[in-house]
Amino acid sequence: MSSFFMTKYLQYGFALVVGSFYLMFTPDDDLTNIIALTAILFFGVPHGAIDHKIYLKFSKKSNVRKFILIYVSVGLGFLLWWVLMPLKALLIFIILSTYHFGQELIEDIAETPKNPLLNLSWGLIVLVSPIILKFNDLLPTLNFIGSQPISRIPKDFQIITILVIHLVGYAYVAYLLFTGVIRRVAVIRLTFFSIYLLLSYSLLPFIVAFALYFVLFHSINAMRHQFFWMKDRSADYTFIIFLKDLSPFSLLTIAAMYSLIYYLDPNDWAVFFTYFFVFISLLTLPHAMLFDELYVSKNTFHQTKE
Repeated sequence: MSSFFMTKYLQYGFALVVGSFYLMFTPDDDLTNIIALTAILFFGVPHGAIDHKIYLKFSKKSNVRKFILIYVSVGLGFLLWWVLMPLKALLIFIILSTYHFGQELIEDIAETPKNPLLNLSWGLIVLVSPIILKFNDLLPTLNFIGSQPISRIPKDFQIITILVIHLVGYAYVAYLLFTGVIRRVAVIRLTFFSIYLLLSYSLLPFIVAFALYFVLFHSINAMRHQFFWMKDRSADYTFIIFLKDLSPFSLLTIAAMYSLIYYLDPNDWAVFFTYFFVFISLLTLPHAMLFDELYVSKNTFHQTKE
C-alpha cells in the first residue's frame, strides 16, 4: 500500500511541476510539441519493447521469430487499413486504445478481477472524454486524416457528453462498490484520477496533457507491471536485466520512427501528428492484445499461489 501511494505522489507531483512550468512560461508550440512527442516516443515505445520476452514466458513452445512475424504482420495489416479507410482505422485505434488505457488503469488502481465493462467505461474517461473536450483543437489533424472536412462540435454537446461519460463511469464503480467487487479506496483513487485528468486537459494543450498521462500514468505503470510479472516468474530477474531486455527493440523502433518521419518530411504539425500516431497505432494493436493475456495470466498466477 505504501509503495503504491509513494509512486502516485511522485507521479502527481511531477505532473503538477511540469504543468505549472508550462502555464508560467508557455513555450511556443514548436518547442512544446517537440518535447511532448519526444517524451511519448522515448517512454511510450519502451513499455511495449519487452512484449517478446513476455510472450516467451507464456509457453515453452513459444517462438520469438513466430511472435515477431505475427507482431509485424498485424501492424502492417493495420497500416493497410489506414491507407484504405483512414477514418475507420482511426475509430478502431481509439476504441482499442480506450479499452487498453482503461484496462491498465483498473489493473493499477482497482486490482479487480477481469471486468471488460469497467475497463471500457474508465477508458472512455481516460481517452474519449479528453478528445471530445479538445475536439475542435484537434480538427486540423482529423481533417488531414479524413477525405472530407469534419465540422466543429458545439460547446454544449461537449459538456453534456463529458458529463455522461463520467457519470456512467462513477455509477458503475458505485455499483461494484455496493456489490463488494471493488474496494472503497479504489473508488477514491479512480475519482481523484478522473478529476486530475479533467483539470489537466482543461488547463493544458491536448498534446501536453496527453504526454503527461501517457508517460507518467500509463507507460511507467505498464513497465512496472511488466517488471513484476517477469520477476514473479524468474526469482533472479533484476531491474538491470529488465532494462537490457527493453533496449534492443526500443532503439530499433525509435530509429525506425525517426527514419520514417525524416523520409516523409511532414510540412506542418497536423501532418506530423498524423504520421506519428499512425506509427504508434501499428505498435498498439498487437501490444494491447498481448497485454490482455498478461493481465489475465497475472491474476491467475496470483490466485494459484494463494
